[in-house]
Amino acid sequence: MSQDGYWQRGYKSTLTRRRALGAIGAGSAAAMLAACGGGKKKDDGGGSAPSSGQASPGAGQGPAQVFLDAKSKPVTGKEKIEELRERFHPRNLKQLAGQKNGPKNGGVLRWSSNVPVTWDITSAYASTLASWAMFHNTLVTFEDGDQSENLNLLKMEGDLAQSWEQTDKTTLTFKLHSGIKWQNIKPVDGRAFKAEDVKYAVEVYQKAPVQSTIYRDVDKVEVPDNNTVVFKMKQPVAYFLRVLMQPQNAIFSREQHQSSEGLKAGPVGTGAFIYESGQDRVGWKARKNPDYFRKDKFTGKQLPYIDRIETLYFADSTAAIAGFRDKQTDIYYPSNRSIWMDVLKTNPEVITQITTPPPSYQPYIGIRNDKAPFNDVRVRRALSLAIDRESIIHGPFDGMAGYGYAQDWTYWGQEWPWTPDQLGAYSKFDVKEAKKLLAEAGFGSGGVGRKLELYHVASSGINFDTGTLVADQWKRNLGIDVVETVPPDSAAWQERFFQGKYDDAIVAAFAGPSLDPDAYAYDPLHSKSAKNYFKVNDPELDRLTEAQRIEFDIPKRQELLKQIMARDLDQVYRLWTVTPYKINVRYPYVYNAVDEVHAWAPVGWGSRAVELIWFDK
Repeated sequence: MSQDGYWQRGYKSTLTRRRALGAIGAGSAAAMLAACGGGKKKDDGGGSAPSSGQASPGAGQGPAQVFLDAKSKPVTGKEKIEELRERFHPRNLKQLAGQKNGPKNGGVLRWSSNVPVTWDITSAYASTLASWAMFHNTLVTFEDGDQSENLNLLKMEGDLAQSWEQTDKTTLTFKLHSGIKWQNIKPVDGRAFKAEDVKYAVEVYQKAPVQSTIYRDVDKVEVPDNNTVVFKMKQPVAYFLRVLMQPQNAIFSREQHQSSEGLKAGPVGTGAFIYESGQDRVGWKARKNPDYFRKDKFTGKQLPYIDRIETLYFADSTAAIAGFRDKQTDIYYPSNRSIWMDVLKTNPEVITQITTPPPSYQPYIGIRNDKAPFNDVRVRRALSLAIDRESIIHGPFDGMAGYGYAQDWTYWGQEWPWTPDQLGAYSKFDVKEAKKLLAEAGFGSGGVGRKLELYHVASSGINFDTGTLVADQWKRNLGIDVVETVPPDSAAWQERFFQGKYDDAIVAAFAGPSLDPDAYAYDPLHSKSAKNYFKVNDPELDRLTEAQRIEFDIPKRQELLKQIMARDLDQVYRLWTVTPYKINVRYPYVYNAVDEVHAWAPVGWGSRAVELIWFDK
């Protein structure tokens, strides 16, 4: 599954190349935002206001947007992102009409989803397989659902574990819930879940391509009894507990892993739903697990609420929109403001939520810092200064984006993404300064002395549009001869990026993923990290990224991480563009189909939220 397909489910942008380039020519009239002051202010940063007079297609037609309370008013398409994110904030979902009477049981949930490339969560596809977390459980997870106080800030809660304790800096102990059973299907047949199951899965993950980085500091796992799991670490690790919330830590059974088909046969876990069948380009089906152990912490009722899941596959956005309008699906994710406006015109009754994506998902440009001309900081800074991020925000993203940088702003209690003045001197647009820096680097006549290849992440979609705009800005503003290469398929891009086989620059979108800041600090920036796909070799960053990993004092760790961020942005080891906001629409009869800042649902890491979804029909 491609990166575009993972988060945007294959929906293609309606932006044309001509329209995108027109946005550049029109200039960027939007003012820079003030710095974020923290997550508790009404307007605490992130995103930019649309240019004066700028509106998306459909503006002024005033579709009636019925949302939550009598103060709602029609959406015009002219709203600033700050207004939209407050009006459609997840905190407002508590006011939905049916919340007073509470959840009901029954029904079949439908959304657009294809089967994964493989069901083996120990494979290289583990991060995308986390989108099917409704079949499994992890030791700990995060709060989700309409009743949450603030889904834009992470709140940990127990899953398989009912409690945990950091006994010392190298010992973490979990007490498991009693009475948990594996699903009553082959090869586990509903047997009791026990601590030994956790130990087995973790020891497999220690050698797995994705999870091995999570468990690299685990020395051993002990199980003093059937309900206790003890992690002994090789050294103090401040990141470990938060990372365990990630759904690719799903616990699987020894029986299935050692069977003839292994985990590829399909998901078998302790989760809320039992997988039945699936077919490529058709969809998949699942039924509720009658023996599921979890209850809704807000209502005390047994989970899950719905009886079945039956997904459909749509080949393109036109078919997906039509399917939603015909109520073939209950949930839809417009990929931009224009499509959202079109949905509102025909389906004004839908409920909208607007949230920012996880810090781990945003279009950016990876570069080879180990080779010329990128090994010269002046060239890197010039390339960044030549990117007009405002034109990207107001072109392909219709104003529904802010400035990009992959570090978890919520770790500092900040609710919305980084603002321009938090991202250093080289995130601004300054062609004059960019040309000056190139001249100082020996490229006074324009260009960088040779052709540069920009390897795209896909052949279409919003990330392709962003990469195309960056390439044209480098050509237009700095005279660089950029050769754009489109990958033949997702596998080709993955080989180039994850194995560091790209020659010059590569468009990427995944910058993590993780629920702890370590993945945005140590992983991409430490010279010895397996995830340093950019060939960064900076002794100062090595020192800082190692220090934050063992610092348990949160304010001290925050300070170290801010120093890492400042150094990274000053040296421009990657070229950041924008971070897009996400639009989630659902019919009024659907509850708890909600997106959390780190975990969209049901297509992303927030797929566990499916156990909370209920219908009021």
